[in-house]
Amino acid sequence: MVIREARQLGRKTLPFKGVIERIKLIEYADALHLRNPIHRNREAAINAGYRDVVATSGFITSMTLQPRAVKFAVYDIDETRALAGEMEWVHQGVVCAGDELSGQSELVEASVKGGSRPMDMLVIETKLQNQFGETVLIVRESTLERHEASS
Repeated sequence: MVIREARQLGRKTLPFKGVIERIKLIEYADALHLRNPIHRNREAAINAGYRDVVATSGFITSMTLQPRAVKFAVYDIDETRALAGEMEWVHQGVVCAGDELSGQSELVEASVKGGSRPMDMLVIETKLQNQFGETVLIVRESTLERHEASS
């Protein structure tokens, strides 16, 4: 595999940050029909020992705070040939409404899947820290990019 500069392991996006909005957490919990009040009600969350409404697993993806287009540009991914692969969440802390998360994405694996339709496989890891400097979540996502058809 010829590694383009954009696909060098360790290549990172620019840092980004954003605030987790309570209304978005509640809308997500509503969409999933969650019954646990810590995901919908601030008072219930505080009474349970949290700072505010608690984000559910899966609410935060690698695109919650950083647009997908940023990663596609940084890693030179052709969206017309890209397929979403696996996504993994490694929770290391609780995320609550009002938390300001900052992060950066990094290319941690790059390989070629052979066969009759070869594809590049890129694994991008995004680490998110809260306003207290604690790493609360690591999101690992795989993107497959089909090779261009030979003439």
